[in-house]
Amino acid sequence: MRRVLICAMAVVLALSAGCASGRLDELPGIKELTRLSGLRASDEERIAAVLNDVHRGMEARKIYKVLAHVSRNYHDAEGRDYEAMEAYLKKAFKNYREIRITRVVPRIVVKGNRARAIETFGTVAEPADPASDPPINLQGQVSVSLEKTDGRWQIVEWGRML
Repeated sequence: MRRVLICAMAVVLALSAGCASGRLDELPGIKELTRLSGLRASDEERIAAVLNDVHRGMEARKIYKVLAHVSRNYHDAEGRDYEAMEAYLKKAFKNYREIRITRVVPRIVVKGNRARAIETFGTVAEPADPASDPPINLQGQVSVSLEKTDGRWQIVEWGRML
């Protein structure tokens, strides 16, 4: 189960090109393009950018890059809240020195201020101490639930597909 959660977080998570804040209009050239065209990024594009940023944060093992997109109201089926997720990420990043993730473009469904993304992924992680932790080589799908608060999409839950 620990391997699946590492992979789920790695996926979220969590993607197409994005930026540190998860806002597409902050990418070089996008702001001017949207200004000239009058177009704005859709919620689906913004969610994809959030998931991309989480993906990059997992591979870089940067805890706050990942947590920046996790709601303080986060909860999951394993009983973790935001603080437990932070502790879990710290332990995972300490125990695994390299995390590589491959992903398929997520399926995203938006309903008002709530959204669900289905991520299909492959994760390989090399343990810092092979005697203590096994290497991870896993493929699967996760469901990511997001909520839009104050104009920002944040992850409120992620977990395995049943």
